[in-house]
Amino acid sequence: MNDELEINCPHHGRASLASVCGHLIKNRGTPLGFIENNDDPDDKQGWCYACELVYLQEEDKTERFIAFTDYTVVCSHCYDQIKAHHQFDVPDGDRIRTRDDG
Repeated sequence: MNDELEINCPHHGRASLASVCGHLIKNRGTPLGFIENNDDPDDKQGWCYACELVYLQEEDKTERFIAFTDYTVVCSHCYDQIKAHHQFDVPDGDRIRTRDDG
């Protein structure tokens, strides 16, 4: 691992750096949905469905989007746990349109 891309997590020790929106960190209750921002498995970035809607409105990572997301740095193990908690399947008729939908 590259030292510049690691974090010393109080729960998992030294691990790869990842980032998620602050909403996913602050809300440990009801799942908020989870969107992975990167296809590279070594570059873990994610945000909730509310952040995805703002991203779609802004059509980019604008200042408004960045302020809304309140990004937080976490270790890759925390990222995986956060993703597992917040990710869920939505029935097709209720699904929000994401940028992957074209």
